[in-house]
Amino acid sequence: MTDTKSPLLSTDSIGAIADIARSTRDAERAFSSVGITLRRKPATTHGGTTVVPSTASHVSTTLRGLDLTEPGVVSAVLRATVTLAEIYELASSTDQSRLVRLRHCLAADGFPLDPSGDPMAAIRALGAAASGVLPDASAIRVELARLERSLEGDPSLAIGKAKNLIEATAKAVLAQRGQPVGSNLNVPTLVKKTMESLGVHPDQIDATTSPIVRAILSDLQDIALKVGTLRNKAGDGHGNTSAVTGIAARDSRLAVRTAIAWCAYILDTLSEPGGPSPASGHSGSPG
Repeated sequence: MTDTKSPLLSTDSIGAIADIARSTRDAERAFSSVGITLRRKPATTHGGTTVVPSTASHVSTTLRGLDLTEPGVVSAVLRATVTLAEIYELASSTDQSRLVRLRHCLAADGFPLDPSGDPMAAIRALGAAASGVLPDASAIRVELARLERSLEGDPSLAIGKAKNLIEATAKAVLAQRGQPVGSNLNVPTLVKKTMESLGVHPDQIDATTSPIVRAILSDLQDIALKVGTLRNKAGDGHGNTSAVTGIAARDSRLAVRTAIAWCAYILDTLSEPGGPSPASGHSGSPG
């Protein structure tokens, strides 16, 4: 007997997405940005009256024509949906009940729009944080875009991009701190140098006065390093004699969340007013 895969997005979610599409042009741009072509329904004539299909009907027709059993396709739809939701929310005449319905429908399908536990939301939040504290966050934004595209459809690729995100963040922060960034620095070296430059390396924290903080920072450093190790074993960074298999999507999301946790803490530390100057660090004790 042949197993039939069920769509990952329900009819309710399709309807909720269609309901927040304000204009056909907005919908075309949102879907085009993720590689999906909006299918416009043609106008029809009944009894001398021409009926022009609504934007919602164009979006619904487009979504129903996609293979929503494929995680990669659904991931693209969700990215377009976030864009549509942002446009809808910023409009002058917004019906909040439609956004509430959208959140509930997607959450019921296992795709929460709430940032808690949602890697996609965390990816977008990190991009905003990087842009807010770095004069040039372009390299980080590039890696975030690549990470977002690969998260659901290619777990092995997502693990590799999570490691790249750590590298890009470390290099951007080191450059901001006025420290040289060589092209041959590996992840362990980059992580260590970056944390030292901000005075948050575990060895810089007083174990007597801040033992818990030191332990947490040690764990944070360790999990960042393990993303690099996982990439070497299961990521896309190296040519392999055979295809990498057995990588669960949940494991790639774990690697992504781990990378984001380290990057977010580093950027948060960099943004603190009165932080250490580029030429100095701090030991965790006053003076």
